[in-house]
Amino acid sequence: MVEVAFGVVGLGNIGARHVRNLVEGQVPGARLAAVAARGGVPEGMTLPAQMRVYDSADALAADGEVEVVLIATPTFEHLSQGLAALQAGKHLLMEKPLALCTRDARTLLAAAGDRMVGVVLNQRLDPAYAAIREWVRAGRLGRLQRVSWTMTQWYRPDAYFRVSAWRGTWRGEGGGLLLNQCIHNLDVLQWVVGMPSSVRAHAGFGRYHDIEVEDEVSALLEWADGATGVIQASTGEAPGINQLDLVGDRGTLRYDGQRIEIATCDERVTEHSRETRDLFGMPQFHRELRDGFEPVNQHALLLAHFAAAVRQRVPLAFSGAQGLGSLMLANALLLSAWRNESVSLPLDEATYARYLGEKIAASQLRQPEDLEVHIDIEQSFR
Repeated sequence: MVEVAFGVVGLGNIGARHVRNLVEGQVPGARLAAVAARGGVPEGMTLPAQMRVYDSADALAADGEVEVVLIATPTFEHLSQGLAALQAGKHLLMEKPLALCTRDARTLLAAAGDRMVGVVLNQRLDPAYAAIREWVRAGRLGRLQRVSWTMTQWYRPDAYFRVSAWRGTWRGEGGGLLLNQCIHNLDVLQWVVGMPSSVRAHAGFGRYHDIEVEDEVSALLEWADGATGVIQASTGEAPGINQLDLVGDRGTLRYDGQRIEIATCDERVTEHSRETRDLFGMPQFHRELRDGFEPVNQHALLLAHFAAAVRQRVPLAFSGAQGLGSLMLANALLLSAWRNESVSLPLDEATYARYLGEKIAASQLRQPEDLEVHIDIEQSFR
């Protein structure tokens, strides 16, 4: 098999994970050809002998051997570095989110031409979420009535922000909880049940941490067919909860991050309600419990999918265009919180970009503190 040559830009926490997957042979059909980081290779990172190391994304993009540029840098650099990679004729795989806002993301996608653009929204490869999507699409729950997702498992201590120049700032991150952590939940949500038609959000900005951006969000969602939803998210609660409830007119589903409980009925609840004469009656449900989902290396698997798409010239399973939904949801929730009103979808992207621009203009990257910290990137995947 001819392996696709990847170049990784950014050797921070997630960039180092991508490098390790590639170097250790965990990505079939792919190999690491080069890396780039302004500060050079971090202490403790081991790379193969003769590995080309660049000090900028532009220099790596000019490497004739590199076919795919994987960008794992702070969000505010995604647009410029992504454009440079595409202009150099490379395929592009972007760490989430694709950009600070959907308007910038569309600029990136418009520049792609015949190059492939993908985004690392790896939780679509979680076996539990894949099973939930399959059941919903197969109609096991019937018509969706209500969604509830508590997303408070994303706890982050103060040190997470204090050691970073860009995290927790509008200029560096363009948001916080929604853009960085819950972007995965938002992606799975719209992947499973579709995009809502409007959102109404309340956010706490720096409620739990000394940051500019949101670290707590509560929101109401509405879908065009009348379904409603509630989401609650936080990086300030511990140990936190990951609980997804889906309610349809033929069943309910609950996922607590470990197991799925699903109850389905042979008849619609609306039919039972109309026809029964039992004042306290209940439809008969069939209950099923699913657990024991085998964990997978989602990041390695996603890179393998991308490499196969490049080599075989087949459609991407995780295209940049598919990353627009979660980014639009995050942007809409922020705009709703800023304006204290409901926001309709599709989002008015020009209005959002104007509000974000004002936030960025008043924001500064921080001076990172030189703290002795312990980093286990595996603990961040919750």
